[in-house]
Amino acid sequence: MAYLRLDKDNQFDSGWKHEMKRVSDGLADQEYCAQMEKEVPTTVQYLIDHGVKFNHHDEKDVFLEFETDQHFVFPEGGGHAIINALFDKIRKFDNVTILWETQAEQLLTAEDGAVTGVKIRKADGRMAKVHGKKVMLACGGFEGNREMLGRYVGPRTEHLELIAPGLKYNTGFGLKMGLEVGAATAGSLSGMHCELVDIRAKKPDAVIWGHGYGIVVNEHSKRFYDEGQRHLFATFEMIALETWRDQNQKSYFVTDSVIMDRFRPGWVYDTTDQEPEQSDTIEGLAEKLGLDPKELKKTVDEFNAAINDKPFELLALDGKRTHGLSPDKTNWANPISKPPYFGAPQLTFTYGGLKCDLDSRVLSTTGVPIPGLYCAGELSGLFYNECKSTYVSPRAREALLASCSKPREERLTWFIDPPATSVLRSLTFGRIAGRDAAQAL
Repeated sequence: MAYLRLDKDNQFDSGWKHEMKRVSDGLADQEYCAQMEKEVPTTVQYLIDHGVKFNHHDEKDVFLEFETDQHFVFPEGGGHAIINALFDKIRKFDNVTILWETQAEQLLTAEDGAVTGVKIRKADGRMAKVHGKKVMLACGGFEGNREMLGRYVGPRTEHLELIAPGLKYNTGFGLKMGLEVGAATAGSLSGMHCELVDIRAKKPDAVIWGHGYGIVVNEHSKRFYDEGQRHLFATFEMIALETWRDQNQKSYFVTDSVIMDRFRPGWVYDTTDQEPEQSDTIEGLAEKLGLDPKELKKTVDEFNAAINDKPFELLALDGKRTHGLSPDKTNWANPISKPPYFGAPQLTFTYGGLKCDLDSRVLSTTGVPIPGLYCAGELSGLFYNECKSTYVSPRAREALLASCSKPREERLTWFIDPPATSVLRSLTFGRIAGRDAAQAL
């Protein structure tokens, strides 16, 4: 599902640019972020004019960090509906040719460095040239390229599963082509987007969103992350990274009927197409999840015993926390005590890309636009810091936190990416690129 960080009037979250500055340690392009905020309403109206229908959602249970008055938007039919609507528009032009099963592999350039077309590989494996006055790169990141993942993100990336089958086509050729003609980069090439997905699911992108409203344990039935550290959208990527990097890519969500009765049906636990495992006892749930019943019961009992007596408030960082655990849970630590109990086994885009200006023109390493070349979407770099691949042990991580002068609550947000923006960013700067290219012809 494509979640959009919009308010009831289709205005973009005015706080996003400030969050981007904070979590990137000032590295994210603030002019770019401000341009996005300004242009997003026009993009949304453009989509509406082309037949895309939007669902407006007032969130009653999940505390959002967005400055949208607990509101977000999603397109009816998901991102696929947006693509279909735009393709319907494209097909109406007589002078447009769509080349299916064709891969762009190299940019064509004139002697003065201007980009004049692309060299392509057709479905039969043969190469050909396509010439054009302007070239737009919008071919995703490099999730589908194991060699580039190993080079940029680091070791053990061969164990990463793609959250949607189409990501295998994100082969990194856009990045490769841009670098070959001298493009600069932006964003953390060593970073990536991770999500906890239901490993039993038959559908793509089966994310289990509500990790903050229970506990998440590893294959040894031990908690390893503060599930209530911050807002749900602000922590779902980092707990997924921890699962991959430090927990043998295996984690299990556990909660009780208090939470499930509150949230279901709804998007938080129903993105997967599988029902959660269920039992009247923690030991019975452990058996269904393939965990040690005694160890899971011990973890749940210790968790329940460590919770303070503050009220449980979903629409606030409520301070209902544990004391004396490693790690503690700092918000939404409600006892897991009302059967039946529920659980699910859990197990992505890359961050770095080409550097662009506010008109989506690709910039060279000297800072000037490369003539004729544009870029938008995941391939255009913006996000920094999150999902570093360097391993840091829990003890070393605590020492690093203790040595920092910033308040702990700030330090814990360094590696968090403000979400619900990727679709809007791709569409907005793709539209800007098309406008600029058309005006330049």
